Parts: sequence; structure tokens; C-alpha cells
Amino acid sequence: MNIPFVICGLMFALAGSVHAQGSPDSALDALHKAGADANQPTFLALLAEDVIFLGMDGANRLEGAAVRNFVSNSFASGNAWAYSSSLREIRLSGDGSVAWFDEVLEHDRLGSGRGTGVLIRESEGWRVAQYSLTIPLPNGVMGTSAAEAGAATSPTPTDAQATQKHDTPRCQMSSHKTNTRAKC
Repeated sequence: MNIPFVICGLMFALAGSVHAQGSPDSALDALHKAGADANQPTFLALLAEDVIFLGMDGANRLEGAAVRNFVSNSFASGNAWAYSSSLREIRLSGDGSVAWFDEVLEHDRLGSGRGTGVLIRESEGWRVAQYSLTIPLPNGVMGTSAAEAGAATSPTPTDAQATQKHDTPRCQMSSHKTNTRAKC
């Protein structure tokens, strides 16, 4: 038996399983499996070099090396994440090199969530360029602002000044295709 040939074959098979993601759908499935298995090499191989990750906390915005450090530290400490996609929509660019996706995610402890993002096709296969993880709120749950919605569930401050409400009218902004701010 030719040992170098066997080793080469095994390396090729491993590389193929990590990189040769024939479709955006298979790349996302592989990402979720690697996350559930805490398979760091596979997970990281599925990320674009300058990947951006937006987490559920509004302050969670990681780029490139910061994403890789987060994944490495999480997996090293035994933290994996098992999300499964129950519904996924993918749209490809005209030249087939970019894919936009949104998916409904299921998690044993957190329940339903949503993942959205962008994949890019590189010579090695599809890689995640941006991923945003959210937990959707049903319409009507949120007040007129995130601060008001959070205040309903936040502990009451002990400082009397902090509990005073301002009686100034709130600006009602509506989204518009121009993304311009409303004049208030």
C-alpha cells in the first residue's frame, strides 16, 4: 500500500468536505453542523476572510479576526451552538457569485430565531461574508421605541430622577426607500 497516496487521498477528502460547498444551501447546512459539533476547522473554513457577524445583542458586531477569536474561544471552552434551519430562502446575483439568504432557525433553548446574511462564491466554494442572528419579536410586542420596550421589562431604577418621564412628543419616523430621517 502506498502510504503517501492514502494520506493525500484523506487530505483531499477532508478539504473537499470543508471547502467544496456546491451551493449556498449546502454551505449554510455545513456551517450549522460545524457549529453544533464545535468543529472549529470546518466552521472557520466556511467564513470569508473579512466576515462580519451581527449577534442578537445590539452591541455584537464582530469582523474578521474578532469572529475567528470568538469562535475559537467558544469552541475551546466547550460552547457549541446547535441551530437548525426549518425554512430558508436564497437569492443569487445575476452572475451567481453572491447569495443573499434568510432562514428560520430553531434552537432547543432559545426557540425560533432568524439568520440573514450574504455568501460569496470563492474558488474553494461558498463562504459566509456576513451573518446576522436575531430573535424576532411579534408585531405589537414592542412599544414606540426599543428603550420603552426594554423599560417595561427592566428593573425599576432606585434614583427618582431616572424614573421621570419626559413629556416632549416623540418623533414618529417611518421607513422609506430613501432612508432619510424624518424631520421632527
